[in-house]
Amino acid sequence: GVGTWDGRITGYPNTQRRDVQQIQGNGYLVIQYDTDNPGVWPFHCHIAWHVSGGLYVNLMEQPDKINDRGAVPQTIVQTCRDWSAYSGSNVVDQIDSGL
Repeated sequence: GVGTWDGRITGYPNTQRRDVQQIQGNGYLVIQYDTDNPGVWPFHCHIAWHVSGGLYVNLMEQPDKINDRGAVPQTIVQTCRDWSAYSGSNVVDQIDSGL
């Protein structure tokens, strides 16, 4: 849409069929999706410089149930520790997010 969203849902019977949406300048896009999978999920563009420019957001679904999924696997915990140790003392030669 253009301007400010008035809260009305338009085009509901004509749901999205693709993963690409065009938005007019100063426009908006209203997105509806099921939040049935607890966790933090990336919503992003696959063009790396778009991600670097801020076209990325984390969507948190059912935060009160995230801990119900169990502990983070030790291999992931160790990977995070290793990356933190490496990136804390080395210059990471990466110009983009890697998405």
